[in-house]
Amino acid sequence: MYAERTWQRGSIASAWQTPWLLSKRWDLTYISLSAILVPVPFLLYQLFSRYGVPGGIVDPVGAVDILVAIAVGGPHMCSTYTLTFMNRNFTRRYPVYVGFALLLPVLVTILGLVNLTLLLTVFMMWASVHVLHQIAYIADCYRVKGNDYQSLFSRLIDYGVIFTSLYPMAVVKLVANEFVISGTRITIPFIVGQYWCIYAAHALFFSFLVLFIAKTALEVQQRRANFPKTLLMVITICLAYIVPSARNLDVAFQGMNVWHSFQYLGLTWYLNRLRLERGEVTSEIVRRITSQERGLQFYLFNVGLTLSAGVMAVLLNVGLGLPWIQSYYIVILSCLLIHYYFDHFLFTRIQEMAGAT
Repeated sequence: MYAERTWQRGSIASAWQTPWLLSKRWDLTYISLSAILVPVPFLLYQLFSRYGVPGGIVDPVGAVDILVAIAVGGPHMCSTYTLTFMNRNFTRRYPVYVGFALLLPVLVTILGLVNLTLLLTVFMMWASVHVLHQIAYIADCYRVKGNDYQSLFSRLIDYGVIFTSLYPMAVVKLVANEFVISGTRITIPFIVGQYWCIYAAHALFFSFLVLFIAKTALEVQQRRANFPKTLLMVITICLAYIVPSARNLDVAFQGMNVWHSFQYLGLTWYLNRLRLERGEVTSEIVRRITSQERGLQFYLFNVGLTLSAGVMAVLLNVGLGLPWIQSYYIVILSCLLIHYYFDHFLFTRIQEMAGAT
């Protein structure tokens, strides 16, 4: 009987392949189990609400936003530039694409001055797609590194459940006109009051979820399931569905932002390290901060870029007399939208990450 139970456990374990990107420890730390960081902004908010914010900041939400921006949000955004603007190979190969990126700050500045609500609506919609695209990218990297062929239908199920997971509860808030970010009500006219949108969003998500569960069960039965990909997707699906139901969306989405940013910093450091090993890093600064032992230097460099962006926002506020909220969003959203713009391209280059051994 003991031998039979041992054999069964071994069969279940061997049904899963484990194509880690770098190593089991690194992947679990930076990719999947770093989801433990999601509650941190909420815990900070509760702490600040009860005991006050050090430094005289009155608004607990604002304090959380600043801490997240300096610690991970800003650095992850700036780390994109080590792969793009600071890489001569990239700027020379894709000059038109890089040129269009420079138009985004112009668009952000115009909207920031004319219609801040529209700017925040565009930002929230693009941010949600960007976060989910990163998960799909990592899942694809695990798939490519694995030893199992995945059909187009199988991949579409993965993409479907990922890209529909964040929206069912968000649509509930939009339909009720209760989707508020930074004190601004995000309104999409053809969704407000349309309760059928809630049923449609849930039906689409749960349809893909059932297909994903069935597909995964079949893969386990056929002894070809991909453990790192499945683990990441299950964690993402659960968090993405639950987080938008929170009462305070500013703090809730900062939780997802912390996890997303922490993941991204690990990914950009590793991609730069792979490029360094292939002799493809053209920037001396990036070369110095990307070696295996210099993860901290890489992080601190991007913190420095983040603080520089903060100084630019202060200059707009003090020098040009723009309201602080507009100064902040013009600078930060300009950098963020460029980051999103570049990443939708970088996230298609799966072989650059997954092709490494």
